[in-house]
Amino acid sequence: MDYDLALREDEPQALDNNNTVEQRLKFEKWEKANRMALLVIKRSISEAVRGGIPATDKAKDFLEAIEAKFKVSEKGEMGNLMTTLTTLKYHGKGTVREHILKLVEAAAKLTDLEVPIDDAFVVHMALNSLPDAYEQLKTSYNTQKEKWSLNDLISICVQEESRIKRVSNETVNFIKAETTRKTISTSGKPYKPFSYSHAAGNDTPSSSKGSQGFKGNIENIKCYFCKEFGHLKRDCEKRKKWAPKKGNKIENRKVNKRVQWPCS
Repeated sequence: MDYDLALREDEPQALDNNNTVEQRLKFEKWEKANRMALLVIKRSISEAVRGGIPATDKAKDFLEAIEAKFKVSEKGEMGNLMTTLTTLKYHGKGTVREHILKLVEAAAKLTDLEVPIDDAFVVHMALNSLPDAYEQLKTSYNTQKEKWSLNDLISICVQEESRIKRVSNETVNFIKAETTRKTISTSGKPYKPFSYSHAAGNDTPSSSKGSQGFKGNIENIKCYFCKEFGHLKRDCEKRKKWAPKKGNKIENRKVNKRVQWPCS
């Protein structure tokens, strides 16, 4: 709506009786744009900030007063931009395109502050800021004689990001499938394998009762009640004495043996 006319053009000369119709229309248009621009600027800032700005009738002068209040030291801003360009790392938050564009933005602002930054330097810093997953891309760049432009770097990094995500998803799905296969039995119930790691070697329990049911060295069998070696928990004498005092009954487990009947 051409409300920024008062910011782009200077104020016309004041009207008098010798002005033409065209000059009067131009002055009225500029005056209307100045009032609207001043109103928009004041409505867009908070009341606390507005109270600290000197009052003026011209929008251009009002903007200059705001600039004076919020002027930033060029040296401080230059140091912050250099820190961002040299220390910013990509940790997987967002996309790699956004990360590289942040570095490009910092380099562009440094150029505006009369600190020109070469594109090759930005490409080098962007590659160094990538994690170890992009090590293959870094090696490819170092082995080539040609230098990449910023646009080439962004395009190649986006493709590499897609490849890394695809490989990562395939690895996660493979591990999940292997875990599910090992922990779920054919009946659909969780499979909890019994461990004989407390016994010697690869010994397995036999069908006889008591600690003698384990082949191998009985001294390597640990009781889970008294924490001593040489017997099982069901054969522990301390447990047999402890159970009646607590009101517990120890029932001996019966082993069902398969009986083979002779053929008729």
